[in-house]
Amino acid sequence: MDATHEPVSSRSVVVIGAGPAGLAVARELERTGHRVTVLEEQDSVAGKCQSVSVDGHAFDLGGHICTNRYQRTARLVTELGVETERTTRYRVLDVAARTAVRQSMAFLRDGTLRRYQALREREFPHIGEPGLAHSARALAAPVTEWLARHGLEALAESFGTGYTAAGYGYLDDDVPALYFVKYAEMTGLLSGEGRELLGHAGDFTLVGGFATLWRRIAEELKDVRCGVRVTSVERHTGVSAGGVRVHTDAGPVTADDLVLSVPLDRILPVLDATAEERDLAARIRSNAYHTVLATASGLPENAFYFLDRHTATREASGHCVSYHHRYPDSDVRTFYSYGRPEEVGALLREDVAGLGGRVEEVHLQRAWAFMPHFGSADLAEGVLDKLDARQGRSHTYYVGGLPAFELVECAVAHAQDLVRRHFPPVDGTPPVQEDRPVTLQEEQQT
Repeated sequence: MDATHEPVSSRSVVVIGAGPAGLAVARELERTGHRVTVLEEQDSVAGKCQSVSVDGHAFDLGGHICTNRYQRTARLVTELGVETERTTRYRVLDVAARTAVRQSMAFLRDGTLRRYQALREREFPHIGEPGLAHSARALAAPVTEWLARHGLEALAESFGTGYTAAGYGYLDDDVPALYFVKYAEMTGLLSGEGRELLGHAGDFTLVGGFATLWRRIAEELKDVRCGVRVTSVERHTGVSAGGVRVHTDAGPVTADDLVLSVPLDRILPVLDATAEERDLAARIRSNAYHTVLATASGLPENAFYFLDRHTATREASGHCVSYHHRYPDSDVRTFYSYGRPEEVGALLREDVAGLGGRVEEVHLQRAWAFMPHFGSADLAEGVLDKLDARQGRSHTYYVGGLPAFELVECAVAHAQDLVRRHFPPVDGTPPVQEDRPVTLQEEQQT
């Protein structure tokens, strides 16, 4: 053995949360020779990527749209043999006129894209890499202020409607530029590249629902426990040989390390938190976002519609901001709104009627604490640097939307990157292939 090489032993890791980040980190850990137990409070995996079936069609309740920037997700899709399909077109719906138009491409005019690309190279060149901490201070200012300062208002015209429709907040609600820019980058439109991914020139999704991918990953993992409620977490006392002990309503789980894929503020009530963790948790914000799956007739069809008036300002909170009509032979649609649960249902019926349609039947309503994030002042003070610096302290690591951004590809990339930085492969483990773009030929071989 090389005298300079320190042997790497297998570590045991307990992951709390079986959404995309938790499953991605668990898969990467197992592939590098570590032992993993995944605990999930819900009865099924997938987190905010749940899918349900109505009348023989799969409907996605949360994240499910992939762009040409979703290379890590595409690698998972290819390795697990999940079938993909092109998603429906996008349209902006004029609520008053009941007419639909294409999304604005204003950022391509008047040198906006060129100015943005120069600014990116100079001030936040790592924005496309996993995580957020590397770019947070440069993009801490409120987005409307930041855009005006740099003459980039056309970016808001092009991306603001989709940003708000997707659950990331209203641009007039003190949203830090960091999150808006990360979203815009992940559309693939700011890169100037028209590359295909998995044979799709545009955006794509998964046949049979997005949850199919996460179920496949869970099936290949050795120890995934659903329907398990965590009652307390010990890291500082009571664990004889160091490490962690997670108490659940099904008994304790002891491990060397803990990975939290749920936001720190959500796990805080059962965590033996440090003063710094409590301070970080107190600063976290999230959006009250809702998905309503309903049969509705008389509405524009065959597209993902963003409602212009309802995405323009936070004063419209409660009203439907977007809906997706995915299957031409079905009147079932997924509707998305911000606001209080009790007002969403009533306002949805009002909004649908205003568009000339009618809600026939509501199949389900799902509330999300969506897009965990920090405010501008906290970003400027380095709150994401503090969170990143905590990786590994108290045997604990953090993945998910808070350190990565609430997009599937961002969560997966950050989770995989964390394993590669903090958990070296166990001696004798075959090397994991580096991620790279997936070719059409590779997809056809699955």
